[in-house]
Amino acid sequence: MVQYCVMVKGPCRGRMCDFWARIKIRKSSMNKLVDDLLKSIATCSEDGVMGIEQAFHEYWNQLGVRDRAILCKEEPELCMKMQFAEEQAAARLVAPKH
Repeated sequence: MVQYCVMVKGPCRGRMCDFWARIKIRKSSMNKLVDDLLKSIATCSEDGVMGIEQAFHEYWNQLGVRDRAILCKEEPELCMKMQFAEEQAAARLVAPKH
């Protein structure tokens, strides 16, 4: 029998639960998400050879996102916010500095 979770108002996902990560993303401003993504990219590039996409994945994983595909299916607006933050961070990396 699947346990019911009152937090997500659905079945409990156990170790795959990312409820608090979703709350953090929802409550964070776009600027904060972009700044944190940029910090993550800088940290990942210092640690070794890691691409931008891998750094983004690592950031969301550290934040607590367990399965992005499920998150995008259940909460498309949150997924769009994450994608927009990634696009903004990538644009800042490529933008020429004056």
